[in-house]
Amino acid sequence: MVMDRGTKTIVKLLKANTGASDMRRVFADFCEVSAVALRNRVDPVGFQEREDEYEKTRERYGEAAMNRFAEALALVVLELDQDPRDVLGETYMQLEIASKDQGQFFTPYSVAQLMASMQLADAAQLLETQPFISVAEPACGAGAMVIAVAQHLASQGIDYTRRMHVTANDLSLIAVHMSYVQFSLLGIPALVHRANTLTLEHFDTWATPAHVLDGWSARLRERTATSPA
Repeated sequence: MVMDRGTKTIVKLLKANTGASDMRRVFADFCEVSAVALRNRVDPVGFQEREDEYEKTRERYGEAAMNRFAEALALVVLELDQDPRDVLGETYMQLEIASKDQGQFFTPYSVAQLMASMQLADAAQLLETQPFISVAEPACGAGAMVIAVAQHLASQGIDYTRRMHVTANDLSLIAVHMSYVQFSLLGIPALVHRANTLTLEHFDTWATPAHVLDGWSARLRERTATSPA
């Protein structure tokens, strides 16, 4: 995988924050503080608990390191705006912290794009008979597949922020934070569950700002109420 200048800078900033922490911990903390900053803008439930954890992280790293986290997040925003793709998945793999023993491997974005184009070749036709497309990801990782679906719809002139809703699961907290950050920044309406798809254990749900602010809870309830039994 060849990194562009923006991704290289993100990696460099995160590596500069290692100090006494290993690289995996630094990346996990970066994703967590980024996700919390986005979630706490729209979700009052659990706000203070998340804010307290954020402050503990701030105290542990110090101001200079937290500024590097903020700069890295700003670069993620810029990368997603200029070339929407799985930026955090790329970063994760380039940092070489993926744990094969835990089955953590993120689908290359080019593969996700191919799969999206094959699965949703008839997206426009589907939307002639239904208000939006529901996307379910049982093991979302960093969200590459969902991002690819969103961009495939956009390439067909379909506003995915209004015509697509995502339900994504992953047991890995890092994956939940990564996908939540990227979905939030791309305006994707989604519910990201930290859950075990196999055992049905559920730990938390992260609703993206687009889901909250655009009234998707009501839209989903309405669809359920009008669906044939």
